[in-house]
Amino acid sequence: MSRRRVGAVMRHELILIARDPLPVMILLVFPLFLMAFLKPTFRLALVTSGYPHANGAEQVVPGEAVANGFYIVGMTSFAFFAEYGWATWDRLRSSQATPVEIIAGKALPRLALSVLQFLVVFLVATPWLDLRIRGPLIALFPLVVAFSTCLVLLGVMITALCRTLQQASALAFGGLVLFGAVGGALVPLSVLPPWAKAIGPVTPTYWVMRGFGRVILDGQGFGGVLLPIGALSAMSACFLAVSVARFRVTDQKVGYA
Repeated sequence: MSRRRVGAVMRHELILIARDPLPVMILLVFPLFLMAFLKPTFRLALVTSGYPHANGAEQVVPGEAVANGFYIVGMTSFAFFAEYGWATWDRLRSSQATPVEIIAGKALPRLALSVLQFLVVFLVATPWLDLRIRGPLIALFPLVVAFSTCLVLLGVMITALCRTLQQASALAFGGLVLFGAVGGALVPLSVLPPWAKAIGPVTPTYWVMRGFGRVILDGQGFGGVLLPIGALSAMSACFLAVSVARFRVTDQKVGYA
């Protein structure tokens, strides 16, 4: 794989992102807006779950960041389908860049954007909402990277499986709601109904929220996030395997109806 060719695709993607900053602003600002309204409700849920000194920020900050972070799935798919809509995909694939280099060049900027979202949300919300992280803050970084990688590869897999942008968008935003609900981003894992607890572990949301809870609420360190990182990495490997098996640069897709 050529770093030069990957870098060329990445630079092009960064230019496109800079020209249309609204999706990025929504990614960064929208969760902060919701946190202020939901914090009191989450405080009651955490107190009921056995954390009497919680103020609600311990759930609402990572929960909203995780739920809103699923927009990266749709943004990743759109990066590919937009080429079909602009009738530039054939020109891109006829370049010297290989399919792997094209995928990497389009995916890596979204990976960086996802990590940036968590960074901004935590930097703003920690003093604003009085978020108290009992464990070492640095332990959250590999967890965030593992989750962001999982989201981006999910977006690539959806692109490989879908023929139209509408199909990809439906799966991406449907996953945002469903995974957020059963994975513990909308309410603490401890208060989920039994059926949700049973299916929660098959979602990336469950594992990242479990890792956040171990560090933020329980005060654990890197040992508390090892299992969640392992589960997220396994999911990423599955998404990547399906993407490799199904992604074809010669496939005819519909960018815009």
